[in-house]
Amino acid sequence: MPQATLQAWVSLYAAVGVMVAMCAVLAVIKTAHDYRSGTSKLPTATVLDKVLVAPRLWVRWQINYLLGASAILGIAIYYAHYLGFGTLVDV
Repeated sequence: MPQATLQAWVSLYAAVGVMVAMCAVLAVIKTAHDYRSGTSKLPTATVLDKVLVAPRLWVRWQINYLLGASAILGIAIYYAHYLGFGTLVDV
């Protein structure tokens, strides 16, 4: 594998990793904002509702995280285009 190809792949993986981390943090912030602002509510009337608080928070976070997946994909494709698709497939 040529050195330019290896550097392009490492650069692409690093960029996507940074974007994924940013998306995860922003999903946490949005999830907290949803519950604090009252947009989403956690029912805690019964014992079962209290047990299911963590899974409900997890699902809400997953939904908020997946809303950013299209932006991550778009930016990653644009960055791969910037690097040059020919460079990436020169294995």
